[in-house]
Formats: sequence, structure tokens, C-alpha cells
Amino acid sequence: MKLKLQARNTETIRTTLSLVSSLRKFVVLRFTPEKLIVISVHPTAMVPEPQAWCKLNVKSVFDSIEIQSLHENVISLEVNIDLFLQTLRNYDKASSDILNIRLQKKDSNGEEGSSGSSGRNASLALFYTNTSVGMRPVNHTFKIPVKILKSAGQEYVEPQISDVDLMLKLPQHFSGAFRRLDKFDSNQLVKIQAQGKDGGSIRFIVDQENKIKVIIRWNSKLEIYNPADIGEGESLRSTIDHSQLGQNEEHDILVHIKDLTMASKNRFHSSKCYLLDVTEPGMRGTWTTQRLR
Repeated sequence: MKLKLQARNTETIRTTLSLVSSLRKFVVLRFTPEKLIVISVHPTAMVPEPQAWCKLNVKSVFDSIEIQSLHENVISLEVNIDLFLQTLRNYDKASSDILNIRLQKKDSNGEEGSSGSSGRNASLALFYTNTSVGMRPVNHTFKIPVKILKSAGQEYVEPQISDVDLMLKLPQHFSGAFRRLDKFDSNQLVKIQAQGKDGGSIRFIVDQENKIKVIIRWNSKLEIYNPADIGEGESLRSTIDHSQLGQNEEHDILVHIKDLTMASKNRFHSSKCYLLDVTEPGMRGTWTTQRLR
């Protein structure tokens, strides 16, 4: 197994990691010859929890790439996102031209440090040389404990959406509607009502033990998005048959407020627009968001 990478500009990966850093302490980095996939998922959750999947073209992130493994040259690592992100920020502040990243496995004698109870059986070494003007070059090396996932982490499967009832395009300032939900109990359920008749519309209904009903409505019409406008392979949307969209019907789903606000806080960090997909596979239903490039 070999993983050797070089990068000059780390802005793309830093921005991506920053978007999901608040979700969980650890993320899975899946390296393939074509893609770098950042996966934020709870590995032992008893009930379904929100997941974040970020796909990057590996050649747009790294200038030099060497990936070898017995699993079709796919390597998946579980890493502390804060440690990795802080190291990338340190490099960005330094006067250095190149960042080197290497996977170093620990031997049976623990020369690289034993895996211990945490199961961290390797380390991701990041090193660069600071060449500030008028100063002697200083070499910096950071070793972040990682866990190499068996079978290249194939137990993590990207969720697929085969049926979407309605897809709405949310503007940047829609984040204010989500912030109004912060005052409620995060474990409480909120009903999302959306429809596409006479233009897209959406509202959130919080019913507190049948005593107080709060309705948050978006007064402006929202654009109904056609899945056919998104290129194949770009995201989950490549699996959608847009002929199934029930735009003229009203769709109701129930989600936990904590799940809704968690996703919204990470989706509205930029000036881009986002999609809200409303599906009704069961009583609770699901919702997803996707960044528009």
C-alpha cells in the first residue's frame, strides 16, 4: 500500500473540510486515482443520521499522485478532521511552495507508535519547508494518527435517491429561515410542506405537543429545479428520473430539527445556491441538499 501526494494550493480541500468540520470529530478520506471523497458519517449509529459526501477531482487538489493498494488502488482513512484541517492551515500561512503528504503504516513493534485502543494503525505525515526571506529554511513535519479501513472502506455506501417528488432551488439568503428553527428543541420534529403549483413554495411547521403551532413560511416563490439540468455523475441527482416529479402536489415530511439545522449550517457557507429535495419514502421522509457549482 502506498499513498504519496504533493499539493501547492490547498484551498479546495481546506474549504471542503471546513464545510463539514462541525458535523463530527472524524471523517473518512477515500483516495482513488480519480477522486478524493470526504465522507462524514456516524459509523455506529443505531438510527439513520445525516451524512455528508463531498467529491473532488483528485487532480484538481494534488499536483502529484501515487496511490497503490490491493483494493483497485483505493485507500480509505479515518482521520481527525480538526488536526488535518489545522495542519493545512499552518501550511497555508507558511512561506512554502509544496506540501508533501504520505501514508506511513506502523510496524508490529510500534516504531511509528502503537495503534493502541484507538485502532489508529498508521499515520498521515504532512511535511513542508518554510523558506521565509532572510531566515534559514525550517522543515515542518506533522504526523496525524489515522485508521486504515478494511476493504478500502467499502462499507460506506453513498446514499442513492431513486425517487424525488419535488426539487426546489434555495437562494443564499434562505439561511435566515433555518435560523428561526434554532430556538426550538433540537430533538423535536418539524414538518416541511412544499409544493410546486404556481411556483415553488415551502413552509416549516413546529407543533409543540399540540399546544403551540408555529409556521415559518417563505413568502417568495422558489424556482423548481429540473434534475436533467445537472450533469451525470456530478452527484446523487444522476439517479433521478425527473418524470416522477410531482410538482403540482403538496408534499409533507417530518425531520428532526437538529438534522435540518445541521445540514443547513454547512450548506450556506458560500454565495452559491442549493437544492432542497423532498421525497416521501415513508412516514418520516427524507430531505437532502446539494451545492450548485
